[in-house]
Amino acid sequence: MMSYLQETDTTSVIHQIIFNAFQDAKNADFVLCNTVQELEPATISALHAKVPFYAIGPIFPPGFTKSNVATSLWSESDCTQWLDKKAPGSVLYVSFGSYAHVTKTELTDIARGLALSKVSFLWVLRPDIVSSDDADPLPVGFKEEVSDRAMIVPWCCQNAVLAHPATGGFLTHCGWNSILESTWCGVPLLCYPLLTDQFTNRKLAVDDWKMGINLSNKKPITKEEVSDNINRLMSGQSADQYRNKVKEIKKTLETALSPNGSSETNMDLFIQVFKAKCQIKPIL
Repeated sequence: MMSYLQETDTTSVIHQIIFNAFQDAKNADFVLCNTVQELEPATISALHAKVPFYAIGPIFPPGFTKSNVATSLWSESDCTQWLDKKAPGSVLYVSFGSYAHVTKTELTDIARGLALSKVSFLWVLRPDIVSSDDADPLPVGFKEEVSDRAMIVPWCCQNAVLAHPATGGFLTHCGWNSILESTWCGVPLLCYPLLTDQFTNRKLAVDDWKMGINLSNKKPITKEEVSDNINRLMSGQSADQYRNKVKEIKKTLETALSPNGSSETNMDLFIQVFKAKCQIKPIL
């Protein structure tokens, strides 16, 4: 379940923001959703019974994987030259997004698992990923241990990294945008949700669409578990299985956006219904 349905403390800022948004959404005449009809048919059908609900995703600007426009105010590191030197599909991209935090224990176990895996990786490590008071939360000696096969940066252009041929997997917090972007680029997922809807997103990616792996089903995680699952995602027959599956889901996204696809059809239908609702009736 989503983390905000598990919380006992309902006074947190994130809890209040989310539930205020839910309350506002109840007054909506229409809902436009960044998903695809074929991927969540039962959920969309149930929602449509309550309110006019249109799946119009994925919402990507044209050519977004090659865009030079920054997606945040943070300075982005250019990782292209480093990735260019790596073999196709050999690099694991690691990022937990722009907001979520991990504990120092979690970060340490993930770092040690990455070291143990012997896989090349590009890790976006925000300075505040653990705490604003801990500028260097990595284990002592970690950067030196992995220096020959790792690039660690504070921020980067995620779309460019996912679209690069060297990127073969994505260790992600399961933010919805990250899942859609990774799918569009044909990159399978290693899932480690941290809060809000990320747990539900993991369920979709791992259980329903089968294009990813749970990093862990229990806490605390161990470095051995992290290493084993990284190698399952990145090498051997299991890697081929996940890559083939993500390509199938990508095809579903592409079809939805085609001229007669479900997302294009739903958008056209929304516009028609919206115009009809907005028409001013003549005064008799």
